[in-house]
Amino acid sequence: MIPIHNKPRHTTSLSITSWLLIITMLCLLPACSWGQGRRDQQSTHHDLAQKLDTVLHALDDTGAIVSARFIELSSGNVIYQTDNNDYPFKPASNMKLLISATALDHFGADHTFKTYLAIDADNLWIIGTGDPATGDPVIAKDQGGLPTTLLDQWAQALKDRGITEIKGDLVYDDLALDAYYLHPTWNLDDLPHWYAAPVSGLAFNDNCVDITVTPAELGNPANYTVMPPVQNITVINNTISGGEDHAPVIVKLPGGNIYEISGPVTKKTKLKSKPVENPGEFFADALKTNLKSHGIEILGNIRRADTHLAGQPIPPKEKTVAIHESRIEDILARINKPSQNLFAEMLCKATGQDFQRQLGKNEPGSWLNGKFAIKAFLKKANINAHPLVVADGSGLSHNNRVTTKMISSLLLHMHNHPDAVVFINSLTLGGVDGTLRNRFTDVPGRVRGKTGYISGVRALSGYIETDAGPTVIFSILYNQFSGTAKPYEKLQDQAVILVMREYQPTKK
Repeated sequence: MIPIHNKPRHTTSLSITSWLLIITMLCLLPACSWGQGRRDQQSTHHDLAQKLDTVLHALDDTGAIVSARFIELSSGNVIYQTDNNDYPFKPASNMKLLISATALDHFGADHTFKTYLAIDADNLWIIGTGDPATGDPVIAKDQGGLPTTLLDQWAQALKDRGITEIKGDLVYDDLALDAYYLHPTWNLDDLPHWYAAPVSGLAFNDNCVDITVTPAELGNPANYTVMPPVQNITVINNTISGGEDHAPVIVKLPGGNIYEISGPVTKKTKLKSKPVENPGEFFADALKTNLKSHGIEILGNIRRADTHLAGQPIPPKEKTVAIHESRIEDILARINKPSQNLFAEMLCKATGQDFQRQLGKNEPGSWLNGKFAIKAFLKKANINAHPLVVADGSGLSHNNRVTTKMISSLLLHMHNHPDAVVFINSLTLGGVDGTLRNRFTDVPGRVRGKTGYISGVRALSGYIETDAGPTVIFSILYNQFSGTAKPYEKLQDQAVILVMREYQPTKK
């Protein structure tokens, strides 16, 4: 039972009989489930709050717990909140809201992340600053290209200088971020999948390989292509052309960039993306392979830099051959619409690094200093960060903790932020795009938000355009359930639609 608040100020003069009477009356009160919505009995929102209680707590008997908060955007008035709205819950990918807001506030909407191609004596250098978007297939497609278009441009930049041979090594500098590529609290079962791609100071093609299979002669192994083309990869091809119309599968095997593809192939099929082992080396391999296709040979080896070129994180202008830039606006959209984990993790570390740099500390970006940046931003926004636990930037870790009060307050703050348009446009639009494209299809475009899922957690937070006109901010977190998240997702949707249809602003 929820602890009783508003206790009498004076209790010493009460008799034992009076105490027994009070206890008896309390025992007769209906029991309230943990997380039941608080509401003023005279509130104009009382009926709506009762209905929200019924919806949100419909599956309490399964052992699931729920925290929720709804506030009116224009006034900041609380429409409904569960008693546990300031209790820490696992957020899953709602964690991305915190790093998105922090990074946007820290860098500003005009910021671009840069990746450099440079020459020093006989060596060619790739130098990263924590940009997750280099060679990203979605952004490249939006710009009319492929992940390798960037590499083609760099090859042309070398040719424009008359360079057709690199006598030395191809050196990759991923020192902007630390070398802890995988978070220690990530589930081991997640690691062979794209959403747990390694986090490094350099990224290319989301630090994954994409293998596409096409049928060959009936009964023979299918043909396949790899994007990006690289040399340091092993593909075990157990596919068969023709046969039953079942989707072929791909599995990442331990011990390197080793992938097994199997199953019948009856049509051209792009298999699921699979992560690589060493992102910086993978980037360099893709560049070396691409340069060779343009007639540019690298005679030396691929190796990791021990220190920055000329001792600086940004190469000297006279040594710089080409610069690739990625807009933070595009990065945020990749984080919040399709919930791209790698982008959130790299942004978390990169924001942390720059935050520490502004404090006079020269150290690589890490999850730890990312946490410091997030907490500093929340303090600046007057949002209570005491219950917050930051393990990673994407929410893949089960060690993260947030509150629905924190999330809803963050959404209110960001709506009034100078860069509000960039933040809000990065969110997925119900019935239209991203992770909400198949939800709220009857009311497309009227819910903007961020979803979240890991085992036992279903999260949804964002903005609702109500029938009455006012926008309502909401955050709904379910924790501690077992099995599929679908039933809890449906309750979230029902609660959102209920507020959309029935909310009426308080009369002044």
